Amino acid sequence: MNIESGKMTASMVALAIIAMMGLIQAADQDGIQESKDTITMRLNGKPLWTFNHRAEEGKPYVHPLATTTGQVFSDLRPKDHPWHRALWFSWKYINGVNYWEENPATGKSRGQTLLLSVERNISQDKKVSIQMALAYAPVMEIKHVMQENRTVIISPPDKKGAYTIDWLSEFRALDKDVVLDRTPLPEQSEGKDYGGYAGYSVRMNKDVRGGTFLSSKGLTGNSAHRQPARWMIYSSIAGGSLLLMDHRTNLRYPAKWYVAENMPYFSPAVIHDAPHTIKAGKSLSLQYRLVVCPTAVDARFAEKQWRVWSEESAKGNKSEL
Repeated sequence: MNIESGKMTASMVALAIIAMMGLIQAADQDGIQESKDTITMRLNGKPLWTFNHRAEEGKPYVHPLATTTGQVFSDLRPKDHPWHRALWFSWKYINGVNYWEENPATGKSRGQTLLLSVERNISQDKKVSIQMALAYAPVMEIKHVMQENRTVIISPPDKKGAYTIDWLSEFRALDKDVVLDRTPLPEQSEGKDYGGYAGYSVRMNKDVRGGTFLSSKGLTGNSAHRQPARWMIYSSIAGGSLLLMDHRTNLRYPAKWYVAENMPYFSPAVIHDAPHTIKAGKSLSLQYRLVVCPTAVDARFAEKQWRVWSEESAKGNKSEL
C-alpha cells in the first residue's frame, strides 16, 4: 500500500513538473512576434491578436482578435461571406467598381486594394504602430484612382486586461473625382434589404453568437441597426466585450450602424445613407477606436472611453498619419 502510494505521489510530482515546464515555455513565447507578413502579440502562449498584411491579399486585417482571458471574437473568411476579414476596412463601390465582394474562384474583387508599403514600429512599452500606403484601382488597370495613408496603433493590455486598436485613414482622390458608394437602402431606387454597408467592420465567429449589442442611444440588438450612435458595444455571453467608437470628426458623425445579430457583425457605416464624392486632389480622413475587454462593460464605461479618446485626439496625443 505504501509502495503504491509512493508511486502515485511520484507520478503526481512528475505531472506537476511537466505542467510547470509547459507554463514556463508558454511564458517564454509571450510578447510581440514578427514575420514577413504578420505581427502578433502573444499572451499565455496564445495569440492575443495578429495583424496580417500580405500584399497578395490586398486588404490588411486583424485575426485572431482575442481578449486577455482567451476568448476569440473574430472570424476570418466565413463560408457565408468569404470576403469578410475579421477586423478590416473595405469600401463597397469606388466609381461604380466593386471592391467588397470577391470572386469565389479567384478570391479577388473587381476593384483592387493594393498594399504598397508597410512600416512597423514597437515602442518600449509594447505599443505597436503600423503605417501603410495603399492604392485603389480596377483590376487590370495600372492607373490608381485613389491613395490611402493608414495607421493602426495597438496598445498593450492595461491592468484590467483591456487594450485598444486605433485605426486612422486618409484617402486622397488623384486626378479625378472619386465616388464612394454602397448598395442602396430598401426605400431607395434599386435598393436592397441588405444595403448600406461599407467601411470599417468587425465580423465575429459563431462561438460568440447570442451576445448583446448596445448603442450610445440605448438601443439593443437589431433595433440599433441603421440608427446613429457614437459607439456600439458587443457583449458576449462568456463575458468579453468589444467597444467600437466613431470619432466626432468623421464624415456624417454619428454614423448609422450596420448591425447583424445572426452573424454577428457590426460597422459604423460611414456612407450608409448616400454616396460621398472626394473631389480630385482632395482628401477624406476617418478614425476609429476599438476597445477589447475581457469582461462585460456598460454604457457608463463606453461613454467615458469615448470622451477620453476624443480629448486625446483633440490634444494631438496620437501618431500622425
